[in-house]
Amino acid sequence: MNQAQAKDRARALLDMIENMYEIRITNSEQVIEAITEKTLDEQRILTISTSLNSWVAMNPMDTGEVEIPMEVVNELIRCICIAKMKTL
Repeated sequence: MNQAQAKDRARALLDMIENMYEIRITNSEQVIEAITEKTLDEQRILTISTSLNSWVAMNPMDTGEVEIPMEVVNELIRCICIAKMKTL
């Protein structure tokens, strides 16, 4: 998967999260950049996005807008990418 495809995949998964919870992720482009800077692997992108979905579910916001802390994003990326490397 190339960079553009990876960004499209991450964007589609974040869009799904937004639609599911009827929210807007205000820093979605920053999240997409962080993910695709570390991996272009479709399975890792899915796993990271699934983890972000869980984070959103566990941290409801009343405003309809959510800013996912980059510390959370980066830690998920780090853990998932390291875990995937260990299984190879």
